Amino acid sequence: MSGRYENNIFDVILENINIVDVISSYITVERAGKNHKALCPFHSEKTASFIISEDKQLYHCFGCGAAGNAINFVMNYENLDYIDAVEFLAERYNIDISKFQKGKDQKSTGYYTQFYDILRDAAIYYYKNLRTSDEAMQYLQKRGISYEVIKTFGLGFSNDAWRDTLNHLSRKYDAKALEKAGLVIQGKDGNNYYDRFRNRIIFPIINPKGKVIGFGGRVMDDSLPKYLNSPETEIFNKSQTLYGLNLAKNVLQDKKQLIIAEGYMDVIALHVNGFTNAVATLGTALTKEHARLMKRYADEVIICYDSDIAGQKASLRSLEVLNGVIEKIRVVVLGENLDPDEYLKKYGIEKFQDKIDTAMTATEYRLNHLKQGFNLNNEQEKIEFLSRAVVVIAEVGNEFEKNLHIERLSETLNVNYDLIAKEVYKENYSNRGHYGFTGNQKKRDSVKLTTDRNKHLENQLISFYIHKFPLLDDEQKQLISEFRFSEETQSIMDYITVYFSRHAAFNRQDIIENADISISTALIEILDSYIDEVEDINIDLVLNNILIKNIEEEIKIVKKKLTENGQQDMQVELKTEWQRLIKLKNSISQKVQKKTNIIN
Repeated sequence: MSGRYENNIFDVILENINIVDVISSYITVERAGKNHKALCPFHSEKTASFIISEDKQLYHCFGCGAAGNAINFVMNYENLDYIDAVEFLAERYNIDISKFQKGKDQKSTGYYTQFYDILRDAAIYYYKNLRTSDEAMQYLQKRGISYEVIKTFGLGFSNDAWRDTLNHLSRKYDAKALEKAGLVIQGKDGNNYYDRFRNRIIFPIINPKGKVIGFGGRVMDDSLPKYLNSPETEIFNKSQTLYGLNLAKNVLQDKKQLIIAEGYMDVIALHVNGFTNAVATLGTALTKEHARLMKRYADEVIICYDSDIAGQKASLRSLEVLNGVIEKIRVVVLGENLDPDEYLKKYGIEKFQDKIDTAMTATEYRLNHLKQGFNLNNEQEKIEFLSRAVVVIAEVGNEFEKNLHIERLSETLNVNYDLIAKEVYKENYSNRGHYGFTGNQKKRDSVKLTTDRNKHLENQLISFYIHKFPLLDDEQKQLISEFRFSEETQSIMDYITVYFSRHAAFNRQDIIENADISISTALIEILDSYIDEVEDINIDLVLNNILIKNIEEEIKIVKKKLTENGQQDMQVELKTEWQRLIKLKNSISQKVQKKTNIIN
């Protein structure tokens, strides 16, 4: 991106704007001595800690640490990359940056401004037309689109006439300019022009900087083409544009996740139902340019296409395009040949959220799709499937995920783990397995991770919590939430507690893949080492023993305070607490001793 301009463009922008003016156009700013202050827009606070220095042309938040110049502020607030933020400020403050563009094909900022002006005026015209068309308004209402949604997306309507838009806009712009902007088409005689969009619902296509760059038009009946888009222009390129990104980018601060759908109506339906991180391509297949555009805003992309055959093929193509660009890719499988809009109408928000939460990984989806073409009860087809499946698994870069798929194939198809692993790893295969996975060998060589009794107790609790979570009652869960664990165990417990607040059941691959690397590594070791004794764990004994350990630690703390504190009244209070803890410990110990202690 930065290669589009000479480097000193950034200095020119900063020299020609005032940071106070820029920031005060977004938030309320007050003078504070020689500086200005405000409530930080990047984190929640009640006391202003966001300071703006007009002298230095910099801002700094003493609460969250956000800092930078005017360009940095616009980048963070508008969720733009550096060059887009520069262009955004140049347009807002009428700074001509064309002379800083690299290459021979330079054009003035004013040249592109006319395109934006034409398309903005067209969008306003279409929007007003919609309000006067009963047929169009009724159509949108039947589709569940309210007036608020119409305003949010700027929806409009093109009248059923040959020159309606042309006649309206030609008062201000010549026909040739309207043709270049993609709004009118030149007739065969070379003299007359007519409207491109006629009798269609209009969807303005808006770039991340808030500029209208094109339109999509949809018929209200079964006539063809169902959708019609603006042609490629000097400011509009379908392969580099995503519908809805101008809105979705504003909700990605906390969770950098985008949902990619297939069309305008799917995006609108998703936004209406609270999935405001949804975007769509514009009637074209996903491209590397789309992938790189999404990479600017998100770390994870969830593919949510129609569940028919065409949608499945598009999902597979998109996985190939996104691979190597997006860090994490998952695929939603809706089923019943439904698209997102139809699924939401039939099953509602909660069911759709479940689909998002349980979306398949890229490899899982590819294997699942591959499996559909084989009868796995037939030995020959089973072998053919395995031969193709190991190729898919071998392409996985993450070793944890790779071994999870090997293990799953082994268990599902009742095929020796080592045989599959050898085909996946080829010359890199190791008999000791990889990253904690050793197939059947892990069952033979199952060893405890630690001889430390307290660590062993904590690991038993983690293993039981994950495998048998539905068996834990509210009292046990409450007790666990109050325990003081070792630092490593506490981070694992925090993670799995959040996991089960969102999932009713345990999925090994999901719980490991969504964890930080340190947590996922520890989980793999614990789950593999304790897999054979989960059924034998007496959770009451484990909880009682951990409780005793917690009380012993409390006793040590109180005893230390007793030694260090010389105040009489405090001594009495601490002794009372110490006696209470000793009594509680002894009581619990007696209960534990009455049971068969399988832990030792």
